[in-house]
Amino acid sequence: MAFDRLIEKIAEMQNPTVAGLDPKLDYVPSSIKEACFAKYGKTLDGAAAALFEFNKALIDSLCDIVPAIKPQAAYYEMYGWQGVKALCETIAYAK
Repeated sequence: MAFDRLIEKIAEMQNPTVAGLDPKLDYVPSSIKEACFAKYGKTLDGAAAALFEFNKALIDSLCDIVPAIKPQAAYYEMYGWQGVKALCETIAYAK
């Protein structure tokens, strides 16, 4: 997000908070993990899908109150290229 857009969103929402997304599978609700593991197996694909689904739910819940999100890349990298893909999908979804 360009800084000018961020500043505009902060002013519009009257909130300077940025939500950090530091995903770990332990944080993801069981229902999301189970659905993703049922679809992709207990693999990095399943883990990354669960992270992305959880991120979407967080973004949808926060989009009216925080002007931006800040995903922490290292947390996604723990899940291999599939996690990095989930990071890219999260960024695209947040936009």
